Amino acid sequence: MNIKTMIGAAALLALAACSTSSGDDTPAPAFNAAACTQRDFVIYFDESASELTEDARRIIDLEARNIRGCHIEEVRIIGLSDQDEGNAESTRALSVRRAEVLAEYLAQRSGWPRSRFQLLATGERGAVTAEGLDVPVRNRARIIADVRAP
Repeated sequence: MNIKTMIGAAALLALAACSTSSGDDTPAPAFNAAACTQRDFVIYFDESASELTEDARRIIDLEARNIRGCHIEEVRIIGLSDQDEGNAESTRALSVRRAEVLAEYLAQRSGWPRSRFQLLATGERGAVTAEGLDVPVRNRARIIADVRAP
């Protein structure tokens, strides 16, 4: 292997390491096989929005950091949204977009394998109870990550 190839390989490794960093100066925790258990957490969005807030990014980064080194079996992302004045299509589209935004972030930022993601969207289903009451705070998505120790 010549020197140019070695330098190129080192540069690629450095770039790969940067792409999966958490973005802060806190050192990653040592691998802990006991942490390789199912994660189930909720990410909140601003009303009618699909962009991740800074708080949402911090929560996702923390969860990903805690299971770094674990094997990701499956990730289910369930997008939810409030009922939109009877517009079922826009409510469903927002649910779908929230799930997609989370999948993109997790795959790019945390390095979780996108092939193991299952995206679901509820639309307005469940936004109104059988009694006709609006269910508040559906501006969220739920992430369920099935992980195991390698």
